[in-house]
Amino acid sequence: MSKVTLKSVPKKSSGQTKEKINQCKYCDKVYDYPALLVVHLRTHTGEKPFKCDICEKAFHSLTLMKCHKIIHSDEMPYECETCQKKFRTVKAINKHIKLHVEDKPYKCDICDKSFTSNSNMYRHMFIHYRDKPCECKLCGKGFTRNKELKAHYSEHKNMKPFKCDKCDKAYFQEAGLTVHKFTHTGEKPYKCNYCEKSFTSNGLLKNHHRTHTGEKPFKCAYCEKSFAANRSLRSHETIHTGEKAFQCKYCDKLFSLSGNLMMHQRMHTGEKPFQCKICDKRFGHKGNLNQHEKTHLPSPVS
Repeated sequence: MSKVTLKSVPKKSSGQTKEKINQCKYCDKVYDYPALLVVHLRTHTGEKPFKCDICEKAFHSLTLMKCHKIIHSDEMPYECETCQKKFRTVKAINKHIKLHVEDKPYKCDICDKSFTSNSNMYRHMFIHYRDKPCECKLCGKGFTRNKELKAHYSEHKNMKPFKCDKCDKAYFQEAGLTVHKFTHTGEKPYKCNYCEKSFTSNGLLKNHHRTHTGEKPFKCAYCEKSFAANRSLRSHETIHTGEKAFQCKYCDKLFSLSGNLMMHQRMHTGEKPFQCKICDKRFGHKGNLNQHEKTHLPSPVS
């Protein structure tokens, strides 16, 4: 894991804005002090130098580690002044104190309803908005917040309205169906500029291009290895994590990659999406199709 280091910042001239001092190179957040920036950078790099000496759990900052250690003891250092109830963390006591607060200083400009916090008041005000700027591109339904639109999109994903007329596959977007249909027709419209190979999607072509350029932009978070394709990185990282997140819906088998799960499930469904262009024979795996198509090639002359 790479360690966080700070570059020396040149002395600020009178015309230089404060925005560039102590700025995160990953997300452009700005901090008043270099020490705060160091702690923040660790959330990007994954570095956790502060370990609990009881359970060895690691943390980005010393403060978080000290707060965590309280759970290993009976210590409850934060006491409510109103009811004397004690809590282990500042977050817990602040949440509790709100129960005692009768004053609601944040008022809605439209209906005069009052709230204990500014965020609750703004959340309430959305119900008054007639304009719904976040529009679903699939069905035209409008939403006041992008968060609601994202939740709505998941409903479309479950629906998968774009269905293949050759097999049982269905897709959330029409573009996904278009790419899938190439597996039936054998069409590969995306051609490599460096060699004669062609591909069914632009994403596959980009991955292939990197075999010519040597570019490997996908870096492992656990070791120094890099990969040309994100899929290869995900496959590699399961060596470190041991994660197998994809479970077969027909049996209890688990897989580290969705592609491996799909190939396995064809054993249950009998689906054979890969068709020979010469004899129309179908196969469940692309590798089996490639092997079969070689049988149609003319035998070498001895």
